[in-house]
Amino acid sequence: MVRERLIKGSYDLHAHSAFSDGSQTVSELIAEARERGLAGIAVVDHDSLRQLSSVRAEARAAGFPVLAGVEVSCIDATSGRKVHILVYGLEATPDGCGPLERIVDETLALRCANSLWQAWTLERAGVAPCGHPATVASVLEVSHASTGVYKQHIMQALTGLCYRDAEYQRIYRRLFKGGGIVERDIPLYPEVIEAVRAAREQGGIPVLAHPQQMNSWDAVPALVAAGLMGIEAFHPDNDDAASARCFELARRFGLICTGGSDYHGRYGAPVCMGERFITPGEGGDAVARLFERERLLA
Repeated sequence: MVRERLIKGSYDLHAHSAFSDGSQTVSELIAEARERGLAGIAVVDHDSLRQLSSVRAEARAAGFPVLAGVEVSCIDATSGRKVHILVYGLEATPDGCGPLERIVDETLALRCANSLWQAWTLERAGVAPCGHPATVASVLEVSHASTGVYKQHIMQALTGLCYRDAEYQRIYRRLFKGGGIVERDIPLYPEVIEAVRAAREQGGIPVLAHPQQMNSWDAVPALVAAGLMGIEAFHPDNDDAASARCFELARRFGLICTGGSDYHGRYGAPVCMGERFITPGEGGDAVARLFERERLLA
């Protein structure tokens, strides 16, 4: 018999806030997590460590367990595929010159430049599918709380619609995909092996995010050799077979298993916190130790 998985008392270890491309503040994420019965969450905003102390301050003010982390955008030089690494348990340095900070700051700068080019291109072309154009100024206003500027901010300024709205998806695909007017990615991502090493050097715990989504299975042995410490077993893009594969890899390589919803509020597909989660039994002592470690960080 398969044991029933219950959200109450479990952990959603993959959420994004308004510090990157999520629509909700950390306090709002915490309130939703409490309502859903979660015992703790992780806020892993993209390619920045600048917000970590603010995330921790909000969590402590709310009296709720939160891991303040980062999701690092990378490339696997061997396969040419994108790979994302979640990193928990690390701190920003006073001068922002830590090994991982140097890597993510470059990615964030390239991301901001690309997004602003996209906003400028749409403004110059007068694109206004919902009756009002996205301008550079309006995109900057939407993204004012973020460490960067993202496509989600452009789409919010352009449409005001939720990501899950069919019209939003139609407009997004027309503009950002399939040869659309602003289909352009950043020119450079850090190599994933170097990102994992930098995360460990800065004291973090690197975890391979959503391996099924990016088909990053083959990279696991090399990443473990570089210092990978965990794998995300539960994610909206991990089916049951992928989750089982994660647990098997965790046993083989001695990895932590985590899980989360990849929640972005109205800017993403999951409808609520805890759409995916990991239970205390599945995460074991390793996940409990992540939260114990977090209490010691500034």
